[in-house]
Amino acid sequence: MLIKLAFRNIFRNYRRTFFTFLAITIGLTLLVLMDSLLHGMEMDTFQKIISLETGHLRIYSKGYKEDIDNLPLELAFDPTALLNTLHADPLVKGAVPRVNFRIMLSDSVNELPALGMAIDPLADDQVFELQKNLAKGTWLTADDDGMLIGNELAKDFNVNVGDTLTLLTRTKFSTYQAIDLKIKGIIQSYDTEIDNNSVILPLALAQRSLDLGSEVSDISIRLKDQGQIDQLKKRYNSEFKDFETWAWQDIAENVIALTQTKSKGSKLMIFCVMIIALIGITNTILMSVFERTREIGMMAAFGLKRRQIVALFVLEGSMIGLLGSASACLLAFLLIYFWAVPIGWDFGWMLKDMGSFGYRSYYMTGVWNPGMFLEAFLLGVIVSALTSIYPARLAAKLEPTEALRRY
Repeated sequence: MLIKLAFRNIFRNYRRTFFTFLAITIGLTLLVLMDSLLHGMEMDTFQKIISLETGHLRIYSKGYKEDIDNLPLELAFDPTALLNTLHADPLVKGAVPRVNFRIMLSDSVNELPALGMAIDPLADDQVFELQKNLAKGTWLTADDDGMLIGNELAKDFNVNVGDTLTLLTRTKFSTYQAIDLKIKGIIQSYDTEIDNNSVILPLALAQRSLDLGSEVSDISIRLKDQGQIDQLKKRYNSEFKDFETWAWQDIAENVIALTQTKSKGSKLMIFCVMIIALIGITNTILMSVFERTREIGMMAAFGLKRRQIVALFVLEGSMIGLLGSASACLLAFLLIYFWAVPIGWDFGWMLKDMGSFGYRSYYMTGVWNPGMFLEAFLLGVIVSALTSIYPARLAAKLEPTEALRRY
């Protein structure tokens, strides 16, 4: 009987119930949708870091990572022996050398800081997927005297394939070097670090220009099984005494921490929206109590106990929460299925002014997280019920004779 009566009562003031229901639906929909998009961005960011920047593991000279922000060329090393060992390891899919170094890029009028990335053009695809992201021009050859440039960096200088830019840097011995290089191709990877900041050179050209001889700054490794990252990291650190091996998570630890912080902050904002929506339930039930004072008195006079009156109003709040939560889950499902996963949101226009704020992708694309649907549904129902208790207790405290005297 209480359930039937509660269901009837929530539609007695249709407008107020509708707006409360709408607030819950919007708040929970945003919570589920934002969770999907943020998890999608995190997964895409980590995939880009592995496939374009670090590989699964990376080997440096000892002490390099302590000064990794400066990319110290004085800690470069000859990779020949290590590469032979790594190529013979059955757990390794590929291992390639790279040189990473700081540069200033100039068109004789403007200068911008950038990241120089020297690769072995013939072997780089054993570990990385840069070549798949070549948007214009041609891929590098081993003896090229040209470079590839990120798409957004090319836009900054208003240059295209065939144009020339000057690369200014410091060599291993801290002397200054200026190189005029023709743009052979433009990379569009949708990785903000690559597209906004990177210039890619053939390894041989960089080694000559930086006085490195045959040395490199690091070796990047792709494994056949990503689940063996920790195992091989420990083994290589034990075997290669003069070097240190780092997992991609170690190299990208700042990015991982920042994305997790941003994710928590965004969820907190959406949760605050949800709390505001649930305040509406308290208001709805309170207003219902004040409007139905005589009715409460009559129910008490007919023998309804206080706990039953409390239960009635809690049921009303719970039903509003139930309807709002169910609608939110349905709406979030439709948005994720038809928009977030297959299409996503392109916000690259915003990153040029704001920076990448930790994420590597220009796109927010969603992923499925069934657990979040359950969490959102339970959150809506349980919190709706809890926020209904206070006004329900107020209703139950009314004395029948006092309540019947009120109009």
